[in-house]
Amino acid sequence: MSKTSWKASLLFAAGAALAVVLVAGNAAAAEKTLTATGTVSKLDAAERTIVVAVAEGPETKFVWSADTKINGTLAPGARVTVRYTTLPDGQNLAHQISVARS
Repeated sequence: MSKTSWKASLLFAAGAALAVVLVAGNAAAAEKTLTATGTVSKLDAAERTIVVAVAEGPETKFVWSADTKINGTLAPGARVTVRYTTLPDGQNLAHQISVARS
């Protein structure tokens, strides 16, 4: 193998490895599970959305799906902890909603 083709092969391999690392890093960031705790200020069961007033920031809207685990009865004023991920479109998808016992 000539010196030039060896360098080209090495550069190609390094570039491919970097691309794999960057793509994997973005996928991992997109899948990061977050947690929010607060009080339900709005509930729309038909749209499968809740808005939660959290202590550490503004009200946050969450959507849920058939796969979301809901522990307890959701109602405005209920204290909840939501485990969620932020989707590429910016929506916060709840994976688990736990209602605190009063």
